[in-house]
Amino acid sequence: MPSKSTREGAVPNWTLRVVLGLCVSVLIVVGFQLKNDQHSPAAAPTTTIRTTPSTTAADPATTIRSATSTTPTTSTTQPSQPAKSLPPPVINMAAFKPPGAGCRFSTGAPIPTSTSDTSTTSGATTSTSTTTVPTISVIGHCTVLEIGDSLGNDLGWGLARQLGHDHEVRLVQADKSSTGLLTPWFYNWPHKEKVLLAQYKPQLVIITYGANDEQNLKVDGHVLAFGSAPWVAAYTDLVAKMATAATGTGAYVLWVGLPIMQPNGYRQGMVLINSVFAKVATTVPGMTFLSTWDLFANSRGQFEEAARVNNIPSLMREADGIHLSYVGENVIATYVTRTIGEVYHVRVTPEAAMYVDR
Repeated sequence: MPSKSTREGAVPNWTLRVVLGLCVSVLIVVGFQLKNDQHSPAAAPTTTIRTTPSTTAADPATTIRSATSTTPTTSTTQPSQPAKSLPPPVINMAAFKPPGAGCRFSTGAPIPTSTSDTSTTSGATTSTSTTTVPTISVIGHCTVLEIGDSLGNDLGWGLARQLGHDHEVRLVQADKSSTGLLTPWFYNWPHKEKVLLAQYKPQLVIITYGANDEQNLKVDGHVLAFGSAPWVAAYTDLVAKMATAATGTGAYVLWVGLPIMQPNGYRQGMVLINSVFAKVATTVPGMTFLSTWDLFANSRGQFEEAARVNNIPSLMREADGIHLSYVGENVIATYVTRTIGEVYHVRVTPEAAMYVDR
């Protein structure tokens, strides 16, 4: 028989066990709830996972789909449009024959028209100006050829995810890393472009070059120093030839500019190269230049490695301060996809749109 002191101490020990048991039960229930919340579609970190990019199909990991519908859906916190006002693309509105083969890409500025109205009381005639806005059409069957250097690869992988769901669009990615317009002995882009144009007959050619072109240029045995007036003239000629080779086949050209770079001296060279692209776009009918500089800059116009994307803190650039991360690829591809719709007056929607929150 237990002693009195032992029996008196048994009561609080038993009570303590009951309290501890209840605490453990509560913790288990809370733990399961937290686990379920972390694996819900709205909380899944799909925008920050780096996966092996595919050049042939959309990456299913970037698309959130409903269990009862095949219609793509997005997080409820995702903005419907960019929060930051970006500079408009440089569009050459000169006469250009739209592409055929069922693709409904077209360009054209809003057309101002005037109508006359005669007042019944005074007999005076007044003119009223109205504006005819180009009609937004279904996209039709379109082939999009995307070419460029390693940054072109970044854009191409993003476009494969953003445009891969659209069965009306055939995206052909033909980028080559470590290439540019100034190293034809390594990779002759003017020749390769002609081969690709003849092979795929695209209605739109998306071009991204320049990351490897900050170097001297040799012309007729003379070395032209990077940034000099002769260099700019020669480089302008090369860019114009690449653009007109495509427009000469009846394809539109969307030349995507280089994003802001982190390395200081290198960044200044990219400013010059982008200015050449923008200038050529004003002279080549059917060509558009799209700047992406401010897309990857912060509110002070400075390089930023990370930002809030769709309300989630995300890394947008690689460690070299030049190339784009998985999220950065989606951000630029979303921007380019929306621009295709706006510039060429067609309905096209990014599959898993990503926007930078400012």
